[in-house]
Amino acid sequence: MFGLMITFILLGMYACQKTFLQEPNISGSVNLATIFSSSLNATSELLNAYNWALGQPYMNQSNVGASGAGISGEASRGYSWQFTYTAYATGYTASTTCWVNYGICYQQVRELCIIRENIDKVPDMDPVTKGYVKAECQGLLAQWYMLMFKSFGGVPLVNHSYLPTDNMNLPRASLQQTLSFTESLCDSAIAGLPNSWPAASFGRLTKGAVMTLKAQLLMFAARPLFNSPAPFLPMSNPSNNNMICFGNTDPKRWDSAITAANNALNWCKSNGLDILNTGGAGVGNPNPNALNDYGAATSLPGSGNTELILNYQNQNNSVVTSGPGFYYDMSAYWTASRYDNQLMGTPYNFLVNYLKADGTEQSWPQVGDAAPRPGSDYVTRFRQMEPRWQADHAGPGCDALNNPGDNNWSAKGWNGSMSNSSLTAVFPQTVNYGQGCGTNTKFYWHAGSRVWPLFPIYRVAELYLDLAEAYNEQGQSSLALQNLNIVHNRAGLPSITVTDQASLRKAIQREWAVEFKGEMKRYFDVKHWKLSNVGDILCGNRLEFQFKVASTATASVNLASNLISYWNAIAYQAFWQPRMMLEPIPQGEVNKLVVVQNPGY
Repeated sequence: MFGLMITFILLGMYACQKTFLQEPNISGSVNLATIFSSSLNATSELLNAYNWALGQPYMNQSNVGASGAGISGEASRGYSWQFTYTAYATGYTASTTCWVNYGICYQQVRELCIIRENIDKVPDMDPVTKGYVKAECQGLLAQWYMLMFKSFGGVPLVNHSYLPTDNMNLPRASLQQTLSFTESLCDSAIAGLPNSWPAASFGRLTKGAVMTLKAQLLMFAARPLFNSPAPFLPMSNPSNNNMICFGNTDPKRWDSAITAANNALNWCKSNGLDILNTGGAGVGNPNPNALNDYGAATSLPGSGNTELILNYQNQNNSVVTSGPGFYYDMSAYWTASRYDNQLMGTPYNFLVNYLKADGTEQSWPQVGDAAPRPGSDYVTRFRQMEPRWQADHAGPGCDALNNPGDNNWSAKGWNGSMSNSSLTAVFPQTVNYGQGCGTNTKFYWHAGSRVWPLFPIYRVAELYLDLAEAYNEQGQSSLALQNLNIVHNRAGLPSITVTDQASLRKAIQREWAVEFKGEMKRYFDVKHWKLSNVGDILCGNRLEFQFKVASTATASVNLASNLISYWNAIAYQAFWQPRMMLEPIPQGEVNKLVVVQNPGY
């Protein structure tokens, strides 16, 4: 992706606004005339919009760190000042705590409308480029509205920038109106975007990126949270239930998702993109090069990654106290403060989604076991796991295989403890929380000293799982298995063969969990699947391994030789209420008596 050399011009003007849609104060040295006086200034503002639209899911809260994975049940809760810790303790509230920032969404909607409406004023930009910018704005608007659609349900629909004299009291639209509005944004963007960009602009929206966005949008429309005759909880006024459910279960919504996913996948194949599988084992067979292929697909920056449809990268290799590296890089190459990117290990609750390399279940310690296991058992079982676990994790006694031979990515050279451990740990007590059952190394395959992570927004693997899920819901198990096993085999695993719909549904949902760990999908997926145990998946008792060690010195605590024993324990409990299926509208907006609140808040 293009290096995000961003100037935050318009967004900084929003700090003192009374409403999210209000015209910003431009009485200072920077105004709209300045922004659109040159191609350089206008492009800078467009890149600002990209930074927010693509980076927001990963970096949308102060001190959030990697807690997008935390609220998805993929990581531990972090420190007491971090968002996930608070959310796990108290749940979401309309006044203080929610994940998706409603205000930022509409600030960015306004910014994109401003760019789209003023780009024709730029004197040194050619008409073709102006057309692309307008289409990019439509695509980025669709990205924001899809986020709001799956987070809130129906939302106010804004299609232009507002002046102080305009009526900004916009009520929430219905779910169907929001879906149709977002689809139209997608279609407009697809019509105006190119198939590709020059290498220097890799990462800008293409037709295929927005086609994939549209497929994801229609998947969320088809899933049972919205595709239902009744809402998960009733709105206070039943006439508003159409804001959070369609009022019926319509199989045609799955047909629409299938069409959109096939269109996007066909585009990918016509433009040189497909799932990375270089093992040469043939269709239906485990990929012997799974570790490298999956690692490259999730971590390799630039146009050389032929599975990557769209990504977000903030290419900042400096070691500072902010930015993505501050929250994600766990290696010894990160030499700044270790706070905010610690205590985010993978809990046992998520570990159990991974299989052994032979496709069978692993036998890990359980809460309530009669005795602890030797520390060597952990190392043995860790190395028996499937390639995606190996690519995504390191652990005590287990070097990160994504950077082989690099001491900074080894257990010995790691810049901190990899385990909840103590010299005096007593089975079956909880020593601590935070390190989970493995340390995250995803997004850093062959990264070496690069500290900034690659965040995939859309990969081709997503389209195959879209099709697997949608075909299964339509009773077409053969097509569902065909698409599911393209992803499963690429991961080095033998084919899944179950054909009954319920069992296949569980297998597909498990594949989504493992393949896209940390890619900001699971938080919404498990809610929109409307699983009966969603509260236990995202919250409930969080289990983590505990270790008794022979030394807690930084240089030795992670060595296999110092792992005496380990066991499974409840590290903490996380709060859940059914209202958290959707995000709350900020109470300040609800108090204006125009926008109604989601149920339970």
